[in-house]
Amino acid sequence: MKISAAAAALLSLAVPTATAWTAVPTSTSIVRSSSMSIRSPSLLQSTTVKDAAVEEVAAAPDTGAREFGVVNTNKLSKLYDLVVIGGGPAGVAGAIKAAQMGRRAIVIDKPKFDAGVLPNGLDLFFGGPTGLFSKALRDLAKTTNVAAMRAQHMDSDVIWKQITNGIVKLAMRNSEGQCRTLARYGIDYLQGSAMLLGEDDPANAVAEKKFAKDMDSPEDGLRSVKVTHTGVLDDYVGFVDDAEVTVTGTKVLVCTGSKSTRLPGIPFEESHRIFDSDTINLLGYFPRSVTISGLGIIGIEFANIFNALGVKDVNILVRGDVETSTKKLGMDMDVANELMRLLKKSGVKVLEGTSVSEFSYVPPPGADDEYIEMKLNDGSTMQTDLFFAATGRYPVGKNEETGLESAGVEVADRGMVGIDKKTLATSSKNVYAAGDVIGPPALASTSMEQAQRAVSAMFHEGDDDVTKDANHDDPLSIGVWTIPEMGYFGLTKEQAEKEGYSVVEGTARFDQCLRGRVFAPDGLCKLVVDEKEGTVLGCHLIGKEAAEMVHYGMALVKAGTSIFEILQTVYTAVTFHELFKEAALDANSKLDFGVEWQEIFAILQAECDVDFSEDYLREKFDSIDEDGSGELDEEEMRALFESMGRTVSKRVIFNIMRLSDTDGNGTIDFGEFKAIFDKIACPKDEE
Repeated sequence: MKISAAAAALLSLAVPTATAWTAVPTSTSIVRSSSMSIRSPSLLQSTTVKDAAVEEVAAAPDTGAREFGVVNTNKLSKLYDLVVIGGGPAGVAGAIKAAQMGRRAIVIDKPKFDAGVLPNGLDLFFGGPTGLFSKALRDLAKTTNVAAMRAQHMDSDVIWKQITNGIVKLAMRNSEGQCRTLARYGIDYLQGSAMLLGEDDPANAVAEKKFAKDMDSPEDGLRSVKVTHTGVLDDYVGFVDDAEVTVTGTKVLVCTGSKSTRLPGIPFEESHRIFDSDTINLLGYFPRSVTISGLGIIGIEFANIFNALGVKDVNILVRGDVETSTKKLGMDMDVANELMRLLKKSGVKVLEGTSVSEFSYVPPPGADDEYIEMKLNDGSTMQTDLFFAATGRYPVGKNEETGLESAGVEVADRGMVGIDKKTLATSSKNVYAAGDVIGPPALASTSMEQAQRAVSAMFHEGDDDVTKDANHDDPLSIGVWTIPEMGYFGLTKEQAEKEGYSVVEGTARFDQCLRGRVFAPDGLCKLVVDEKEGTVLGCHLIGKEAAEMVHYGMALVKAGTSIFEILQTVYTAVTFHELFKEAALDANSKLDFGVEWQEIFAILQAECDVDFSEDYLREKFDSIDEDGSGELDEEEMRALFESMGRTVSKRVIFNIMRLSDTDGNGTIDFGEFKAIFDKIACPKDEE
């Protein structure tokens, strides 16, 4: 079999078990511990990337030098303003924020997977979110015609090579882009294992003496980080492999992220067939069937993606029920039901009240034609080619390698680092934390904001409080990368009612706009609306581009926009945003005082010094109701308004009567009359 030079280099880079760099790689820096099986269990093993950049890296002579993840010892020996532990979205964002504030920063990161590091030191996963692999796989699932490839009698391993080529290219572009950005800001990036040292550690005491003259107030203290298994560049001896260095900064930002929760009873040691939300990133073969445990966001995304790739047998095992699982995610039930409908329509099976009680047999590496055999909790059996445990993630705060607890950082039992919600400072002096390690919501977007807020707080020298407007528990927009996408922000109907609102919902299906009818009819847009004021409290979407559209919904909620304003907005034709107007129209139809009342209310709007109490309104109503019928006709209504010092035109009175006269008898009673004045009365000042 012929393989390209790039393939040879990548195949030598990735092995079925651990492949470790010992700091800066030399020609003998890669340690192999087993031989390769027929079916490639690793992402890079299944890759034959012919991208020019990869071929250049792979074919270059191994000189012992690396382009990425190595720092000169002269730089490391000087004081940093910020030392960041962790190179995910939070760590990179925090370092960039520090640089933008004129501070000197370094990012220390241990590659998540040894097999993901190229010979030039580029870590394919550096700076990327946990879901980078799934997003890339999703994109390729939408653009790769697997059925056509199979029709040409292409083998599954060849098809998977095509797919993983695309994943690796995307990952390279991301990680290279992140490294270029750091370099542009003058931020150092060092690969290695970082351990935070305590304030009283001898190495930290030495650093405080060494850098005392570099600080205005030495009593403010410093924090040191020991970095092992790293590679450094020394001006005298060149590259030093497997080095150990101490890096010191005035502040430390901990962004160590999260790891997959591994439930007992699942044989994760069989890593060629059993995956979690970390190891799935290195999937090296095209599965014939997939079983996913868990109905969280990660599990839903992968079920949808594998199905889109043409895997015919995709099962989701849900220990409880769909409603409970989706409510835990803050998902609107109509959106959840639409998701389940589309999943089932596509062939995905969702098995509620189901779990695996025993893994009876897991085929050994090389037995590619065999299946995993499982016993379920109801006594039945199931076979699958791949088992994916999407059972949640936990913060990496108790990792002994990082030394957080021994350095004085308060860490909860589940590994979550305790922080001040305004500044994100930990219990240990000069140490801050952001991202997954501090717990929910554990999203890339929020992690970046947290890191930037922490850096702003630690380095701000003015008298004003840069965190005064920060609310750590603010609601967040959620995007779920299923096919089609989901997005939601704000309250569901159930949540709004629990908070004391009386609400209506406005819903529009995607086929209610021209673009949806023509290009993507599946999906819905829902607005949760305050019945009293008509303001949007929540936006919930499923359909094409929903994860983009949710940001407009978020803007509506945050601005307190009413559906009446939405109905006056002109949206570009043949766009999905027209759905917001359709949903607003639906919500309007359910209001007692919808858009058709708004101009009338503007005419009737009272001066704020007028007391429209119930007693006052009753007195005026009864004075006009001479026959005591409890109802007023059109002429009596006009006289009533005049008695209150408010002359109203005949046409306005006519339309008030028309809109209020629900029983069609041509009159209006006191309750209907009072409801109108309740709407136009000025709100009472809150004490």
